[in-house]
Amino acid sequence: MIGLPFIELAESLDIAGLVWQPEIGDEVSHRTNRRQVSILVDPEGLSPSELRQRYIWLPTIEQLVDQIEARQAILFHSGLELGAGNMVYKTVIQVNSNQIECSGESLRLSVGLALK
Repeated sequence: MIGLPFIELAESLDIAGLVWQPEIGDEVSHRTNRRQVSILVDPEGLSPSELRQRYIWLPTIEQLVDQIEARQAILFHSGLELGAGNMVYKTVIQVNSNQIECSGESLRLSVGLALK
């Protein structure tokens, strides 16, 4: 199940300019009812720009990594981090000589936050 934090992150990535080329099989959330998540099966004759206006793209981890690589960054680390009574997913992206570190309740959220 997709949580609201990831849907909100996907919406902020969309606002920030993450480019989505709609394809059959993409996971999407309806803009007017964000909790209505579905798989794009039939574009209903809508153009790519109309699909982007109607839906928020919920990229998979693989699609997020593709976006990281497109920005000439490297996924340095991504995995589960256990602490004192705390369990989170941590992602580290290497950009030139800088690192971006983010944590989230799911691996998908953590990678998306690092991309943002």
